[in-house]
Amino acid sequence: MWNCPTCKRTFKSKNQYHSCFVSDKAYHLKRMNEKIQLIFEALLTHLDTYESISIIYLKTCVKINTHATFLSVYTKQNSLELEFQLDRKEDFFPISFCQRISKNRVLHRVVLGELSEFDDQIRA
Repeated sequence: MWNCPTCKRTFKSKNQYHSCFVSDKAYHLKRMNEKIQLIFEALLTHLDTYESISIIYLKTCVKINTHATFLSVYTKQNSLELEFQLDRKEDFFPISFCQRISKNRVLHRVVLGELSEFDDQIRA
């Protein structure tokens, strides 16, 4: 493990490429309209039910970590984009994008624009 001396974040590899721009929740809330803010708050409330997670607010996204990143949340004006990786391809609704990024990892994206879309399937 390696800690960046500038931003103090921890990474698997020494000198791993990253941005040291660390923001906060308010920075991301300003980027979203009120409807998307409600979805974001519902997501954060749900994540509070998980044990041992950390939330890292960066310039372009919010990283949700346990021992590694398991969810990236891209905050947009009119949507939240949730990105996660699995060891297999799952391309059923509401997944809007899948791309194999390595032999054992497939990137998935779900876009949320309404609070009703943050349903039991997304929570699971």
